[in-house]
Amino acid sequence: MSADTTVPRDSITPGLVPEVTIAYQVLEVFPRSRRVLITCHSPQGTPPIAYSLWGSQDIEVARKVVKKHTPASFSINVTLKSRPDLLTYTCQAATSSGPRGASTTLQMYWELWAKPVSQLQTNFTLLDRGSGPRVEMSCRASLGSPPITYSLVGPDGHVHLQQRPHYGQPANFSFLLTETPRWFQCQAQNDINVQSSPLTLVPPGQLPRGPTFVLAASLTSIAAIASGMLGRTTWTRL
Repeated sequence: MSADTTVPRDSITPGLVPEVTIAYQVLEVFPRSRRVLITCHSPQGTPPIAYSLWGSQDIEVARKVVKKHTPASFSINVTLKSRPDLLTYTCQAATSSGPRGASTTLQMYWELWAKPVSQLQTNFTLLDRGSGPRVEMSCRASLGSPPITYSLVGPDGHVHLQQRPHYGQPANFSFLLTETPRWFQCQAQNDINVQSSPLTLVPPGQLPRGPTFVLAASLTSIAAIASGMLGRTTWTRL
């Protein structure tokens, strides 16, 4: 069998080929689609290896022949469908000597559109520079399906600032300190849920110079942070 011969999916025999892995990375985020890089790899296979990417309903999306022990990468546009089962992908690998196999199924709907926002972390940094004292606030959710919108919110729910950074990047807010302390919190929201950090007093009072320390708005927040229910809020003075 030549390296570029199509292998029917129903002829895949588990165990003849070493493990075939499938992974993905989000490149760009659009309102109802994602530009995704899907990587297929059979690390113990003998080159050349013909990789093919299969979508839902046994449709071959793309193929590539790799002549070295390197993964095959496929850049595709994944569009939100009405049914989760229409967004599944698998990798197939075939060698010139005949052994072939397939990866597990990648469920792109659940990976990209069905993860709630969680593990929200907020960092406040006090800056004392020539333009006057400022506060820089960094806010990032470790988990959650994109796009994620971050907001700087007051205790009355008023949104002061809002950002939608690139996937995986934090939102960074910067504002001048006022003579009167004010309460702020970070809010992260996607299409599934909303998570908010504890309300934090800005400025918090006299801060020690040096290491960062954890600041919570109440004993309830402290308990929640310790148990992992809420994200973490930290202060740094520069």
